[in-house]
Amino acid sequence: MNFKTILTAILFSLTIISSAIASGFMQVANVTKIQGTATVKTEKYEEKLKVGDEITEGMTVAMSNPKSFIEVKFQNGHLVRFVGASVKVETLNPKNTLFNLIKGKIFSAIKPLTQDETFDVKTKRASFAVRGTRFYLDESKKNSYLCVCEGTVAAKTGKGEVAVSKDEDLKIANSKSELKKTPASKMMVDMGNQVFGEMGVL
Repeated sequence: MNFKTILTAILFSLTIISSAIASGFMQVANVTKIQGTATVKTEKYEEKLKVGDEITEGMTVAMSNPKSFIEVKFQNGHLVRFVGASVKVETLNPKNTLFNLIKGKIFSAIKPLTQDETFDVKTKRASFAVRGTRFYLDESKKNSYLCVCEGTVAAKTGKGEVAVSKDEDLKIANSKSELKKTPASKMMVDMGNQVFGEMGVL
C-alpha cells in the first residue's frame, strides 16, 4: 500500500468520524457500573439498565431502592454517580448537559469546562451550574442540599444566585428561600469524598 492510498484511507476515516459526531451518532455517556437495579424510561419503552447502556436525552433513570446506584462515564471524562435517584436527562450532547434531579443523590466529578461547555443540574427548587468540580446534591422532600468538595458551583433560584465553593454547603427549602451558604460539616465533606474515592476520582 503506497503513501497516497494510506493518506486517502486516513482522510476517509476522519470524515466518517466527523460525520458521526455531527450527526449525533457518537455516544456521549454510558453506564459503567450498577449496584442493585435501575430502570430507564422513554416515551417508547421502559427497561432495566445494564452496564454499557447509553444514556441519552429524554430518558428518565430511576432506582427504587435508596441504596442502588449507577455510574455514568462521559466521553470527555466526566463521571457521575446517581444514588437512589430519579433523574430526567433533559439535555445531553458533547457540549451541554442538563439533569433534572427529581429525588435522590447525584455525585459529580466534572472535568474543567471550556467557555462553550455547560454542565447543569436542576431540582424543583433551584439550578446548579458547574465549571469543573466535585460536588454532590441530595434532593429530598425536605430540601435541596448541595455540598462542594472541590471547585465552585453556582446555585440559583428566584431569590438570586450564590457561588458555593470547596468545603461549603447550601440548603434550599423552596424556590423562594434566601440563599445562604455555610461551612460544610466534616462529616458531610468526608461522606462526599468517600464516595468520590469509591468512584476512583481522588
